[in-house]
Amino acid sequence: MLVPAIPTPFPLRWGFSTRLEDVEASPMAHLSQVHGCGIVEASGAVPEADGQWTTQPGVRIGVRVADCVPILLAGPLPGGGPWIATLHAGWRGATGVAEPSGGGILRRGVALYRSLGGDPSDLAWALGPAILACHFEVGEEVIDAARRDPAWREDLQHPGPRSRPHLDLHGFLKAQAADLGMDSGKDGSVALCTVCRPDLLWSWRRGDKSGRQWGWAEILPTAPTHD
Repeated sequence: MLVPAIPTPFPLRWGFSTRLEDVEASPMAHLSQVHGCGIVEASGAVPEADGQWTTQPGVRIGVRVADCVPILLAGPLPGGGPWIATLHAGWRGATGVAEPSGGGILRRGVALYRSLGGDPSDLAWALGPAILACHFEVGEEVIDAARRDPAWREDLQHPGPRSRPHLDLHGFLKAQAADLGMDSGKDGSVALCTVCRPDLLWSWRRGDKSGRQWGWAEILPTAPTHD
């Protein structure tokens, strides 16, 4: 298990699984992921969405990935209550290209946290292993979609060996995080490339059609206090 090496605002377990673990055997609130920007509160249902959140201790939430970026968020709400979210961000989710109102899934997740009274600067956060810029060859339409985000910088792309652009999806999401007011000092990202690490990680582009990693989080119950 790859665990973000940062302090958390309340007791929780979180991290990114590898191909060496059977995380599928652990109870998890599942989603039917559709490469969109929908975010739902965790429940017993299996909705079509690419993110979920909870304030309930003992509820393990997660997203499955095999090249896309798993995003973990954890922050306090007014009064000190806990809030966590797990998000699935491929290029469509990161850019929000399929959403009529625009805005990618990280922007929507932070907007949800704000709507509950949270301050983005309080969030502990981490991006997990994904296909990195060394291997993420994309079409010009992907770069065009990313350019519509206010956080875009041209150094987030570079020409690849086949004269097609390579996108730095981790860098793009980190640029969004900065634009949203998230604290870089609370960033516990694990920047491993799924294509580069067949010993540790599943990768769709490398040919793994069934195996997946999880990015997951769970608020730990706190022990009652006694007078």
